[in-house]
Amino acid sequence: MIKQLIFDCDGVLVDSEILAAQVMLEILSKYGIDISLDFYLHNCTGKTFSGSKTELSKKLNTPLPNSFLEEVTIAMDIKIKNELKPISGIHNVLENTDLPKAVVSNSDMYQIEHAIDHINITDHFNGHIFSSQMVEKPKPDPDVYLFAAKELAVHPKECLVVEDSISGATAALKAGMNVIGFVAGSHIIDGHEQKLINLGVSAVAKNAEELLSKLLQY
Repeated sequence: MIKQLIFDCDGVLVDSEILAAQVMLEILSKYGIDISLDFYLHNCTGKTFSGSKTELSKKLNTPLPNSFLEEVTIAMDIKIKNELKPISGIHNVLENTDLPKAVVSNSDMYQIEHAIDHINITDHFNGHIFSSQMVEKPKPDPDVYLFAAKELAVHPKECLVVEDSISGATAALKAGMNVIGFVAGSHIIDGHEQKLINLGVSAVAKNAEELLSKLLQY
């Protein structure tokens, strides 16, 4: 029996993954490193900025400067303030599902709170917001999901998670939770839906209407 809905933030509630990609490409270009949007989305979607830096350094065999993360964070804050939008239809999903709701994200707490406040959905979560800052290892490790379940006093099997990324879905599945893949964000690339299915999610929703329909089945 499902007792708790859990939403990832970036790419599920807010259409921010594409903004993060744009910021990353702009900062990388500043250092003479040019990669395609497709390359970034394939390799970094769902990771923390720190994780993305590590992954890019490894893939490109190029060390990035110590100031890189600070530059990305500052640029991303400006980008969110000016351009952040909700995933189309997500307000309707939140308003028409009765189960308790929480947010579990790889982003820093201030970024999560700012994002959900920016699109006026904070009240749906009753303060149940969890960041990977709260645990030792971010997604794809299950730590943040297991921590959230403990704090919410629910068994992982009683949780239904909505995730867009391979990293996030992997974390939730490792935690023993039920997972619906959600591919409505602007950052979703061809073949991503099948990757989520191959990973073992119970279903995939292509838009908010499909998501609401699937959530109401629980």
